[in-house]
Amino acid sequence: MLRTIILALKKYNLLYDLTQCQLYKLSSKKKLVSLLNLSSYAELTAILSVDNLYRVFPLGCKAKSRIVQVPSLRLLPLHNRIFTLLNKVKKPDYLHSGTKGRSHITNAVVHCGSKEAYTIDIQKFYPSVTKDKVIKFFRNTLKCEPDIAVILANISTYDGHIPTGSSISQMLAYFSCKNMFDALFDVSHEANLKFTCFVDDLTFSGEKVSKAWIYDVAKPIITNSKMKSHKDKHFRPGQPKEITGVIVDGDAIKVCNRMHRSIHELTLQIAETENAYQLADLYDSLVGKLCAAGQIEGHFKDQRIMVTKTRRRLNLPRRPQKTVTPCRLRTKPIVPLIDHTDTSCPWAE
Repeated sequence: MLRTIILALKKYNLLYDLTQCQLYKLSSKKKLVSLLNLSSYAELTAILSVDNLYRVFPLGCKAKSRIVQVPSLRLLPLHNRIFTLLNKVKKPDYLHSGTKGRSHITNAVVHCGSKEAYTIDIQKFYPSVTKDKVIKFFRNTLKCEPDIAVILANISTYDGHIPTGSSISQMLAYFSCKNMFDALFDVSHEANLKFTCFVDDLTFSGEKVSKAWIYDVAKPIITNSKMKSHKDKHFRPGQPKEITGVIVDGDAIKVCNRMHRSIHELTLQIAETENAYQLADLYDSLVGKLCAAGQIEGHFKDQRIMVTKTRRRLNLPRRPQKTVTPCRLRTKPIVPLIDHTDTSCPWAE
């Protein structure tokens, strides 16, 4: 029984040094094929020779759309496997993305109590993590043989850079730029400042964070890594600080105004919507927003519970799957309407 418990703890909690990674000092193609759970090197070559290894499409509204590259079903297992191999590697305390038990919220909590803060974004982070940087990570950091490093980079990159929609994107981007992030942490520590990183969001805080220090010390490190920074924000003493979407006000964290506005707008839309399928979608969105807000401020959890109970009481239908009739004509489902004069609805009370 004790042995079973120990094995379970090892399976879920063991984090090891980068030198203990199974990819470390990898020199054999046969071993690489085995680690990727493939039958032969010919199978790997066949996968990489396919033209359309990624689905490429825009994501988001027209004003803020971005191009996403998602690995195909043939390539996805290789990305997931590389993610698994790298995921157990220890990561520094300053990194809050792609790390179990950490999030954009823990990233903000670190800076509670700081008088000043300065935030920076790395412009076009994933496209800036080039294939050459990935090769150097596998070659110089993981000490793989040159041909193995190139093969791993070919598996992991799209059009000469890290893809934006893969399971390995966050982790590989960090490891490929680890020297830059470590250097930023070191200079921050020397200046008695707190430093955290969440994907491409960098935050510095302390008693005083001068703009001159950012431009003379921090930004040159980013520039020397062949990257650009933008969206600088300097938060002065007494000013609420927005850090990775969370408001830091003294020693407390709060939900940002955008989230408040979004929740309010969804509530208004629910009160004006009669189509039951649309109403179900709005309720799902509202529950998701309240769940996210509840992780920051506890009283939103009570609101989420109330909204969830209301949704169940209304017995809203799930949107039906599209079906095709024998004559290839799509049928239009009967859409039930919601009576907003019903006193059982929260907005009618």
